Amino acid sequence: MPSATPEFPVPVQPAYPFAADGVRLRPILRADVQAVNAYRSLPEVARYLPHPPQTMADTALTVASMIAQQDFTTPGQWLDLAVEHGPTHKAIGEVLLKWDAKNWQRGEIGFVFSPEVQGRGVAFAACAAALDIAFHGFGWHRVEGICDARNEKSAALMTRLGMRLEATFVEADWSKGEWITLQHHAILEREWYASTLIVESEGN
Repeated sequence: MPSATPEFPVPVQPAYPFAADGVRLRPILRADVQAVNAYRSLPEVARYLPHPPQTMADTALTVASMIAQQDFTTPGQWLDLAVEHGPTHKAIGEVLLKWDAKNWQRGEIGFVFSPEVQGRGVAFAACAAALDIAFHGFGWHRVEGICDARNEKSAALMTRLGMRLEATFVEADWSKGEWITLQHHAILEREWYASTLIVESEGN
């Protein structure tokens, strides 16, 4: 059993790989460096990430940092999960869950995917699986998502997931030599649970 303190319980992670709707989520491995670099090195993928297109050495450092945070022990940590789709174990994207540093019942979701799976429902299925982990596994009450206001694809994905746009912060962050406007999206546990019940009932 995970340890706990009087301030907060440590989130209990599911057994991996966590399979749902044709995708599998699992912790990032050192063996994923080449696959992760294949998309993180692309200018169109890195455009809205906090870093420029990565070299292989850059990605190796990124993956090492991800591996170091695979076990949630303290609020403020990130959990980065590789996304698999199809018969291989190749990472075709990542879904990130951040445990809020100030409120242990709140978290943040982030994601990045290879263009090769665009338009195939992979990103939606992977993020939906991550929200299931966050709400049903970790017991979070609220999950937020933040994106550059110009990143229409990310905003559309969060809307499809049932996350509402709660605020727009104009020129709120300095990134890559310019001020950027941020959009904050969010969904509550009860809202996610209600949406999954609707989907299940429509499938019967």
